[in-house]
Amino acid sequence: MYAGIWALMGLYYATWDVVAYRMPFLSVLPMNLLQNAVWALEGLVIIRIAERFPITSFSRKSLPAWIINLGAGFVLACLGLAIAWVISLAFQEPAMRAKTLQWPLANLLRFFFTYLHSTLILMWAVLGAYHGLLLYKGMKVRELEAAQLEASLTLARNQMLLAQFQPHFLFNALNSISALIHTDPLAADRMVARLGDLLRLNLDAEASQELPLEKEMALVDAFLAIEKVRFQDRLEVEVDIPADLAKAPVPKFLLQPLVENALKHGLAPRARHGKLLIRATREVPWLVLEVQDNGAGFEGSREGIGLRNTRARLLMLYHENHQLEIFSVPDKGTRVVVRIPLH
Repeated sequence: MYAGIWALMGLYYATWDVVAYRMPFLSVLPMNLLQNAVWALEGLVIIRIAERFPITSFSRKSLPAWIINLGAGFVLACLGLAIAWVISLAFQEPAMRAKTLQWPLANLLRFFFTYLHSTLILMWAVLGAYHGLLLYKGMKVRELEAAQLEASLTLARNQMLLAQFQPHFLFNALNSISALIHTDPLAADRMVARLGDLLRLNLDAEASQELPLEKEMALVDAFLAIEKVRFQDRLEVEVDIPADLAKAPVPKFLLQPLVENALKHGLAPRARHGKLLIRATREVPWLVLEVQDNGAGFEGSREGIGLRNTRARLLMLYHENHQLEIFSVPDKGTRVVVRIPLH
């Protein structure tokens, strides 16, 4: 690509000579290509100098690099013009060459003053293009580092929020076991066993921020097995998840706090039979997850640590590309709907 750019410059200067001096195109094209080959080689020298003395800022600290780079461009422009003048002599007619050599210094200076500005611009353009490429690469590196740092911070904050779920859940589970120990020791024993199953599943789950919906449901099922011991015959659970959505990625521990809220705040306060529905549907481009109960319901806004952390995690993972809505009617129940990107 670099050589091609200089070849195009040679073609341009050849057409310029044809228009300005009425010279045959085929006679000036080789001369201009050869002259631009010289400047192309000098451009490589400038790049090597810029690699050795890169300009990093406009501060006084970078002043020596500015002087070296700009000075090298000027010196190489002068040297290239001298070589280009010799090349132009080689392509002149013998009579014209002899006339030029009668006053070589005057003709050389005239050649210099005619082409110095354009040649100097070319040399400095190479210098500018190289440093522009350095700035672009540096910007991309900084963007990548910033993205990696943001991902690391997001993961750390997500792990922190997840860590808050487990003590909260364990406290509730142990509190329920404590209540059953004296009234129903067998039920308390079964509850401890189910709690062990849930903790094992939690340890076996992926360390990533997302996992397949079917594995998330395995955690929910283990949690519900504990709660069914406490609710006995008062709890009916319905799960409606199509097979084609079983592998859909969801945030780890997305459903468990929603299910826990439905049981604790919706169904537990009521003595009558309770029903819990967990559903997944596809609404392109969304994966829609619903947790619904027919419990106590509530008016206004009421969010505990589980819902607040869930909102915070969804915001970290998907930014504004998600929805979490709560619909509740007193004495009728509550429905929580989460929409996340389906991928």
